[in-house]
Amino acid sequence: MKSKKFNTERYNILLNDKNVSWEQKFRVYQSIKTIGKNKKVLDVGCYDGYFAEKIKDMGNDVLGLDISEQAVKLCNQRGIKCIEADLEERLPLKDKTFDVIYAGGIIEHVFDTDNFLKELNRILKYNGVLLLDTPNIAALNKRIKLLMGKNPDTDIGIFSLNGKKSSGHIRYFTIKTLEKLLNRNGFSITEFKTDFILFNRFRLIKLGKLFPRLGWTIIIRARKNETTKD
Repeated sequence: MKSKKFNTERYNILLNDKNVSWEQKFRVYQSIKTIGKNKKVLDVGCYDGYFAEKIKDMGNDVLGLDISEQAVKLCNQRGIKCIEADLEERLPLKDKTFDVIYAGGIIEHVFDTDNFLKELNRILKYNGVLLLDTPNIAALNKRIKLLMGKNPDTDIGIFSLNGKKSSGHIRYFTIKTLEKLLNRNGFSITEFKTDFILFNRFRLIKLGKLFPRLGWTIIIRARKNETTKD
């Protein structure tokens, strides 16, 4: 199944304050609260623009980007300018355009992650910031499941083990592997944190601050390296 068709069919619920979980809000705000204001921001994989709207309301100039034509329409209806583009290809954007790029829960869906990051680097201004988050394959609950011989919450195909449509994840990272990938594509991590440590049904936020490598999500802030300046 093509990425465009899969994402259009899988992610088709209009988001609002009631149907977005507190966990998702908490994760995203860990990144976007650091943006500040008066920045030119690109929201990669913006879906219907729910979080792009939050970034705009903070006083920023926001552009959304998504592979789904339906998502672009929904985003535009929110008053967020959005363009349709495939992250596996060259992005239809000029070099050094953005101060900040937010890519939340996106890189795990991308086949050519090197090209993806090179493109983000290209369209970031000199000294620009990349805010990125992705599931942590080394999370505590996943380590425990592996020790017990169970699947550590990873997709096995278009459909998950319970028969539901999967999330479409094709890449999984630890903080070390993600750091190596970022470094070789012109980025340096300046901050690393997590949302919480998941243990059974408990979300342990304070413990996640102490041991972020065991957290549910890898949340990073990275800066475009000086060596990538023209």
